[in-house]
Amino acid sequence: MFPVYLLEDNSIQRQKYVEFIQNGILINDANLELKSTSDSVEKFYQDYVPKEQGLYFLDMEIRDDKFAGLNIAEKIRKDDPMAQIVFITTHDELSLTTLERKIAPMDYILKNKGLDEIKHRITDDIEMAQNNLQKYSHSSKNLLDYKIGSRYFSIMMDDVIMLYTQKDVPGRIFIVTKNQLAEFSGSLNTFETDYPSLFRCNRSYLVNLDNATTYDSHSRTLSFIDNSTCEVSFRKSKELTRLLSKKKN
Repeated sequence: MFPVYLLEDNSIQRQKYVEFIQNGILINDANLELKSTSDSVEKFYQDYVPKEQGLYFLDMEIRDDKFAGLNIAEKIRKDDPMAQIVFITTHDELSLTTLERKIAPMDYILKNKGLDEIKHRITDDIEMAQNNLQKYSHSSKNLLDYKIGSRYFSIMMDDVIMLYTQKDVPGRIFIVTKNQLAEFSGSLNTFETDYPSLFRCNRSYLVNLDNATTYDSHSRTLSFIDNSTCEVSFRKSKELTRLLSKKKN
């Protein structure tokens, strides 16, 4: 799940925003989780994970520091160009400053618009952030994502061992990782196109060669770190041998 961070030093407002965020996640069935709720810059940085893709709701002024949220947002943007940043503030005059500092927030919500408007905007922002983060992770070489029902899941590519299909379960893909086995609807052809780092062993298997251990070219059997194996088609055997030799060098 993608993390959501909230920075707001007013306890009453913070409690309301927590409620709005949690409701927004439920309404959108979003692959998001409220990870951090902070009332100070220090607390925010205790929870903050640099370069972690996520959604950030930030107040501008924290404990009489008018630029606290702005400074945090500037660091977040440097750490992660795809971070989804939303300001909730009374300082409408600072909107131009976010452009000057190249923060490019997804939204700029003014507190004087009232709680109903803030709730509506937060719900819409969660939907937009979900779509943006999903598109980014889908195209990232370091993450593989898939969908079960309306829920999206992302897995580090390093953890992926293989994806495969079975003749008796058409239209279903099984994914094997270092820690889990999952099943979902899809096409191996789509994953082969979207994730060129994966190798197509045969019509039914798409594998991560970084997690392969040995290859027996006589039996055309490829083995993996979890002791699983798959058969390599005759026409793919020579290509596989070349790729494995290249990895060793």
